[in-house]
Amino acid sequence: MLAIDISLSYPGFKLDFAQHIKVDGITGILGHSGSGKTSLLRIISGLNNDADGQITFSDQVMQDDSTFIAADKRQIGFVFQDARLFPHLNVEQNLAFALKRSRNKGLSLATISKLTKIDALLSRSVDKLSAGEKQRVALARALLSAPKLLLLDEPLSSLDNKSRGEMITLLKDIHQQLSLPMLYVSHSVAEIQQLADDVLVMEQGKVIQMGHVHHVINQLDQSIASSFSQQTSLSLKVQQHLINFGLTQLALIDDNSHDQQGRKQHINLFSNVINQPLGSFTRAYVMASDISITLEKSENSSINNIIAGNISEIRRLSRNLALVYVDVLSNRFAVNISRYSVEKLNLQIGSEVYIQFKASAIRHL
Repeated sequence: MLAIDISLSYPGFKLDFAQHIKVDGITGILGHSGSGKTSLLRIISGLNNDADGQITFSDQVMQDDSTFIAADKRQIGFVFQDARLFPHLNVEQNLAFALKRSRNKGLSLATISKLTKIDALLSRSVDKLSAGEKQRVALARALLSAPKLLLLDEPLSSLDNKSRGEMITLLKDIHQQLSLPMLYVSHSVAEIQQLADDVLVMEQGKVIQMGHVHHVINQLDQSIASSFSQQTSLSLKVQQHLINFGLTQLALIDDNSHDQQGRKQHINLFSNVINQPLGSFTRAYVMASDISITLEKSENSSINNIIAGNISEIRRLSRNLALVYVDVLSNRFAVNISRYSVEKLNLQIGSEVYIQFKASAIRHL
């Protein structure tokens, strides 16, 4: 457990953070620039000693009124937005320097190099590395300190889409292989959806939402969601591949509802075919603009995904648009429709409706 109760004030900014964070998975920290995300990580790591309050990690006090453990003694790794490698050293020399300074014995340089897929880069000079390669080296450097917790401050912000996807896969693998908890800062909902188990949302130095990643993203406050675009975050189980039709059948499982036989209730959905094994889980999302609402279920429609639900909230977005939330089992779908449609269909809180969206609307992460 990471217990934090700190405050930090600068002219025009104040950070107030009091939370207990489970450190057995990947926790995402989501927020806009200036919300306090980076300041929080620097305080946790010990790189910033200006904050007042207390930090306890794994029952060890890192900071309070009488204690301040230096950053190099906290066993907390840090991967920055930029790689911060020594330009006059090659990759292996950068790692050897970090290993020499490490106070804790962990995995060998060779093992870490293979784990982070940089073993072929060891003799290369830093200026010959791509942005993605530099971040993998920075990740390896952080792992050489044998951290008990890894902090990542927007490590993918300078990467192209291909490198970003590779890095996300790498971080997942490292988390699983090393059982290494991570705090991952980003302003990208997509990154958080792919990586995080839980997420907290920060705004103006305060936590405004916290919980399981799908629940939080689906319940984002309007002030936050308007900038990130409304979407419904889903975890789906791969049921079968209909290769001849280019489709994959997925199950949206409700952990909180069971049938008479005690089995978890689920709804079948279809997406464009994906390359994942049967029984595995995939993370995906559906944009609110890709979903429509109907009062009756059409049996003669080309749309594959038609689901019954109940309206739980209706928000006015603008003069013309409304955001309608429809509860399906324990999932909350966000739907963008016109205010004219709200009036025409006489939509109200509690109304039973059907939401519908194409297979192509399910976007896999």
